[in-house]
Amino acid sequence: MSDMDQQLLAIIKEHAIGLTSDPTRETLVTDLGIDSFSIVEIIYEVEEKLGIEVPFNANENALGDMKTVGDLIDAVKKLAGKE
Repeated sequence: MSDMDQQLLAIIKEHAIGLTSDPTRETLVTDLGIDSFSIVEIIYEVEEKLGIEVPFNANENALGDMKTVGDLIDAVKKLAGKE
């Protein structure tokens, strides 16, 4: 697992309230227990800690069709040009 994967998992873990164990790439997004405010916090933290600009429109579903934490990680890595 890459350093970026680990950083992203740590950020997600910090905001996930629905988990009884650490998130993995296979963890379902629906199991994270995050609300729209948490999504904004996660995006802000990713931008600050990783220096990646994440396009965000509050009027759209920020998670789109992402089903797992791995989908989220892959999307951020793609934005960072690390995929």
